[in-house]
Amino acid sequence: MYVLLLSSLLACSAEPGAVPAAKAAAAAPTLRTAVAEAVGHKPSTELTGSLEPIASVQLGFDVPGRIEAILVPRGATVKKGEAIARLDDAVARAQLAQAEAALAGATAQLAAGEAAFARVKTMKDAGGVSTQVFTDAEAGVLAGRAGVEQAAAAVRMTRTNVGFHTLRAPIDGVVTNGPDNAGMLVGAGMPLFVVEDLSALQLKATAPESAGWIREGLPAIVLPGSPGALGGTPAKVVRVIPSLDPATRRIPVEIRVDAPPATVRAHGFARVKIEGAEDIEAFSVPKGAVVARPDFCVLVQDGAAGSVRKVAVEVLAEREGNAIVAGIGLAAGATVYVDPPNGLGD
Repeated sequence: MYVLLLSSLLACSAEPGAVPAAKAAAAAPTLRTAVAEAVGHKPSTELTGSLEPIASVQLGFDVPGRIEAILVPRGATVKKGEAIARLDDAVARAQLAQAEAALAGATAQLAAGEAAFARVKTMKDAGGVSTQVFTDAEAGVLAGRAGVEQAAAAVRMTRTNVGFHTLRAPIDGVVTNGPDNAGMLVGAGMPLFVVEDLSALQLKATAPESAGWIREGLPAIVLPGSPGALGGTPAKVVRVIPSLDPATRRIPVEIRVDAPPATVRAHGFARVKIEGAEDIEAFSVPKGAVVARPDFCVLVQDGAAGSVRKVAVEVLAEREGNAIVAGIGLAAGATVYVDPPNGLGD
């Protein structure tokens, strides 16, 4: 009787619908796995940005005044040192003439003083004048020389001021912006003209931190999808800054397009492709093995105990239905989970 009672109590204590442990284990889904295969991969990346002139300068006069003449219209080509515009310089030239006259007067006065000093010196040597007279004559010569130097400095200053009334191109290029006509009053330093060197264009962009393979001298191409780049336009990597942009943690890269065709214009949006010179280490895994939690990663079976390790990866390309990835901590032959359930590896 005690045996029957014990059996009844055990039967009641079991939860309704409970499945035996062996059956539950058998009903658990089987996780799919695959093996990561080492493959060769030539890296590439696309950068976007604006194609800017290789040099661009805003120009304005160093002195205020009224524009007397515009010598080069917008769209015209100029050489370094060529005059672009001129201010009315009548007052400045009058000041220069005045300074030159003052220099001539000071020079004549010095000559007279030197002649007088020569006579006094001769008389002193003969004992005909006192030391005081000789000293005064010598001081007069020194003062005359100082006066000439001061007058010469004034001439140089006023001549420079006259030069400030003519605006000259500091580089070879094209005048891409400027006033339509003469007559306007302008202030000192007011930006009026823009001269751009369009013999080459440059694109300053940033590449992902993983693109550490980018080197100076690598060829690049402005892709045909960019405005005017029919068939692609050759370019070259000219600078890779060895420090990440602190705001984006990306690599600053500068691309140069030498002798761009007329269809590729400055300030236009462009897509530029760069390819590496050598293959980098990469691995082929099923696309389902790549998950985003929140960054791209794969879940690797770690050790005989079946523990799971998360490895961050970058997806480089797709090939024959598989994903080509690169990541520190991933090795050839590693077992990765395919379409892993949520929570695995957390």
